[in-house]
Amino acid sequence: MALALPASVEVLAPATSANLGPGFDSLGLALQLYNRFSVVEGGVDPLLPEIEVLGPLGSGLERGADNLFFRAFATLFERQGEPLPAVRIRMQIHIPPGCGLGSSATAVIGGLVAANEWLRKRGKAVSRDDLLDLAVEMEAGNHPDNVAPALLGGLVATTMMNGKAHAIKTPFPEALKAIIFTPTFPMDTVAGRGLLPASYTRTDVTFNTGRVALLLSALQMGKYEVIGEAMQDRLHQPYRQTLFPAMDSIIQAAKDAGAYGACLSGGGSSLIALASTRFSEILRAMQLTAREHGVEGTGKVLRADQNGARVLQTPRTRIRKEDSARYGDQFCWSPARPGGR
Repeated sequence: MALALPASVEVLAPATSANLGPGFDSLGLALQLYNRFSVVEGGVDPLLPEIEVLGPLGSGLERGADNLFFRAFATLFERQGEPLPAVRIRMQIHIPPGCGLGSSATAVIGGLVAANEWLRKRGKAVSRDDLLDLAVEMEAGNHPDNVAPALLGGLVATTMMNGKAHAIKTPFPEALKAIIFTPTFPMDTVAGRGLLPASYTRTDVTFNTGRVALLLSALQMGKYEVIGEAMQDRLHQPYRQTLFPAMDSIIQAAKDAGAYGACLSGGGSSLIALASTRFSEILRAMQLTAREHGVEGTGKVLRADQNGARVLQTPRTRIRKEDSARYGDQFCWSPARPGGR
C-alpha cells in the first residue's frame, strides 16, 4: 500500500508597487518578481514552526512564531475554527524588504492563500473578498493598496468603505514595462508617514484627484504620452523626499531617457518608471544619476503580473533540484488553473 505524503502547499506571491504617484493609499500594481513559500506538514509544536529562509534578502526575517507569513497562515485557521497543524516552512525571498515593493504584503497574502488552500481540503476555504479583508486587517497601517494587487494581480484601485476593503482590478497594458531602481538603503514607512501633514489644501487634493483620473484614463486608452503629468503628486512624495533627497533627480533622469513617467514606489526607497521602449537606457540613466548623488542601487525591468498570488501545482513536497536549476531566480510561472483561488 502506498504511503500518504504529508499535506503540503506552495504559493507564489508577486511584488507590488503602490501609489503610482498620485494614487496615495489607493492604487497598486503587481509585478513579475516573486517570493515563494512552501509549507509542509511536520514538526512537533503547531505554535513553533520550523522556518527556513533562502536568499540573502531574507536574512533579517523572523524564523519563529512572529514570522509574518506564519502569523497570516495561523490567523486564517483560527478564524475558521480549525486546529493549526505543525508545519515546516521554506521561504525563497527575491523581493527586498523595506524598499517599497510590497515584500511584507507577499508574506501576508502568501500565508493566507496557503492556509486557504490547506483549509479547502477540509471544506473550510473562504472567498477572495474575505482573504482581502483579513489581509488588510493584518497589513501594517491597514491599507489595501499593496495586499490587493498581491492577491489579485494587475492594476488595482482600492478603498475602504464601512471597514471593508473594496478592490477593482483592471489589466495593465502589455505594452508597458516597469523599470525599478532600488537603492541600497531602505526607507522606514512609519517614519515617512510621520513626515506627512495632518491636512492638505483643496488645491493639492484637487491636483491629485485630477491626476489619478488622468492616469487611469491614459492607461486604459493607450495615451501614454500624458503619463508623466499624470504621475505627478503633491500628497506624499514632496514630504518623503526628506528621506531621499536624490529622488527628483533620478525621476527626471528616467523621463529624460525615455520613460513616460516615474515616481516613488510605495513608501520607497525603490523608484518605478513606466516605458514601452529603451528599458536598459532608462535604468542606466537612473543608476548613473543616483551614483552622482552618492546613491548606489540595483535595477530590474519587470512586466506587470496579471494573475496575483497563486498556488503552485507540484507533485512532490520538496522543491526538486532540477526545478530550481531550470527556473533560477526568474520565478515567472503560468497562472493557476481557471477557477483557482
